[in-house]
Amino acid sequence: MKPFIKCIFLCAMILFSGCAFKEQVRLDIDKFIQDQASYADKDVIITATLEDIISRYNLYLGKKVEVSAPFTYYGSEQFWTWYIRLQKGENTLRCYTHYYRIKPQSRATNLLLKAKNKKEPITVLGFLYRDGLDIKEFFYDGLRVRPESFWVKPANYLRW
Repeated sequence: MKPFIKCIFLCAMILFSGCAFKEQVRLDIDKFIQDQASYADKDVIITATLEDIISRYNLYLGKKVEVSAPFTYYGSEQFWTWYIRLQKGENTLRCYTHYYRIKPQSRATNLLLKAKNKKEPITVLGFLYRDGLDIKEFFYDGLRVRPESFWVKPANYLRW
C-alpha cells in the first residue's frame, strides 16, 4: 500500500508544480530588451507611455503592455468589436477586446463614464498587435474590469 501512496503523492506534486503561477515583473521596454533571458520564466508586463508605444510600435508588438492615458471614445463604431480609443495629443491607440461585443457589460461602461466625467486617464493592460491593444483588463479608481467578465458566465468559469 505504501508504494501506491508514494506514487499518488509524486503525481500530485508534479501536477501542482506545473500549475504554479509565474512571478509578475513590471519594467520598461529598454530594461527588458537589455536582459530578456533573465525574464524567461516570469510574467513580464512592459509599462509604457502612449507616446513611447506609438513611436516604437514594433518593439512592443506581441508583448504584454500596460499603458495609462486619457481616452476619447468607447464603443464599436467602424470596428468589428467594442473598443476604447486612448488619445494623448497626436498619439492614438485602439484598445479592443477579441471577445466579440458591440456593447460591454454596464460595469465597464460605468467605470469609463466615471473616468470621462472626471477627465482622468485609465490604465489598460493587454497584448499589443497590429490592430491595437487586446485588452486583458483595465483599471480606474482602484477598480478592475476584465473583458471576459463582460459576458455572463457561470461562477465556476476560470479563464486564467
